Amino acid sequence: MSSIPSEFLFPVGILTASILTLRRYKIRKWGWVTDRYSLKGKLFIITGANTGLGYETTKALTARQATTIMACRNISKAYKAISRIRQETSEGQLIPMELDLASLESIRNFAMKIKENYPNFDCLVNNAGLAAQTPQFTKEGFEIHFGVNHLGQFLLVDLLKDNLIANSSRVVIVSSRMHEIDANIDLESLGKWVQYGSRLNRLYNNSKLMNFYYARELYKRGFNVHLLCPGLCHTDFFRNYDPKWYHYLLFSPIVWLMLRSAEQGAQNIIHCATDSTVDERRNPATGYFISNMKMRKSKFPFDEEISRRLWEESVKAIAASSKQS
Repeated sequence: MSSIPSEFLFPVGILTASILTLRRYKIRKWGWVTDRYSLKGKLFIITGANTGLGYETTKALTARQATTIMACRNISKAYKAISRIRQETSEGQLIPMELDLASLESIRNFAMKIKENYPNFDCLVNNAGLAAQTPQFTKEGFEIHFGVNHLGQFLLVDLLKDNLIANSSRVVIVSSRMHEIDANIDLESLGKWVQYGSRLNRLYNNSKLMNFYYARELYKRGFNVHLLCPGLCHTDFFRNYDPKWYHYLLFSPIVWLMLRSAEQGAQNIIHCATDSTVDERRNPATGYFISNMKMRKSKFPFDEEISRRLWEESVKAIAASSKQS
């Protein structure tokens, strides 16, 4: 059996060491929640809690003795997630509840149960979201990115607004730095599927920009709002893209090097749900959000008129859907 020539071993070793060093550097740059104080007596609501970032956030808060309402579209998957969490920690309390953000009726039913049974919650984490490759729509006929990533959480917060204000509860909104890239708010096309002919998912980017505009308006209205970008994470978020086997083969090294794990991405959510602070100078209304565990100012040139109109059009869209049902 022939051996690998020694002249190849040294450069391969250097390359491997360089990649490992770069990976360790990126992990340090991304940041990590180091606080471990007890959250006993605190009640969190997390949408999309059975998978990805929501699951990791739920697991971390539960390990710190929090009570977490797992707002999930699929209850059977919520129970499976609870089973996995219970293999790692017996702390805290986990409460599964059904919530489908693609259905305004489901959102209303969920909010009614929260107000009746858990009115004094400490934090609402608007985590659930998606990215679709082909045209998909909510039960009311809204394009799925607008309907789920924006309008669903808009209605949920509106229905719980009295509880949020009364308890000074945190509202955590998971946006993305993609709001800075090829994104815009076309008020004439809200809720419609638009084929942009771009390599980027413009509808997703637009919905993340809507998240930012929405957070700005919430803050102006007196809500305790914390906005974040979790970073690009290796989760099942892109399940709708149906990757082929050779995509995994080609991109696995890039994924390992550049993408965060779901646990790493969840650190920004955990931070916003527990310890991040906003003030008159640095808040969503002035363009600030959490990225890599630090406050960062968005590069996007926000328009106050668009900010106001998006809120108004969202209210109209919900009202119109309510009349039709």
